[in-house]
Amino acid sequence: MRKLITLTLAAATLAVPAATASPLQGKPSGSKPCHGKAMVMVVLKGTVVFPGFGLSFELNANHANRHGRPYLKAPQPLTIKEDAKTRYVKNGAAAKPSDLAANDRVVVLSKANRCALKSAAGAASLPVLTARMVVDQGPAGS
Repeated sequence: MRKLITLTLAAATLAVPAATASPLQGKPSGSKPCHGKAMVMVVLKGTVVFPGFGLSFELNANHANRHGRPYLKAPQPLTIKEDAKTRYVKNGAAAKPSDLAANDRVVVLSKANRCALKSAAGAASLPVLTARMVVDQGPAGS
């Protein structure tokens, strides 16, 4: 009977540290560290200042999603790059880069590295955005 009680007490003393161990296993608590692979969608809404006709265009941004808010604080107009994969939509149909005109309201969808956005110290260190999709909503004021 003594052996049984001794084994039970020994097992109980070993089980307590295992039950109270941190699930992070020695990692610091708080937000997750950046691994450099996570991409987030940046959505900017504003008006076109200068249509670049396929290379880039300038945008005065006045609305953004959570990830795009740092771009609202940056000096305006913003330069948005375009590439061969950029899609354009105007009036619910496919469009071309030449369909962009000055003073058009647009919604720009782009992807950016989450870690680069978090570590940006100011407007100068924000990552350059390459548009994935540009939705032209027509001239401002209409």
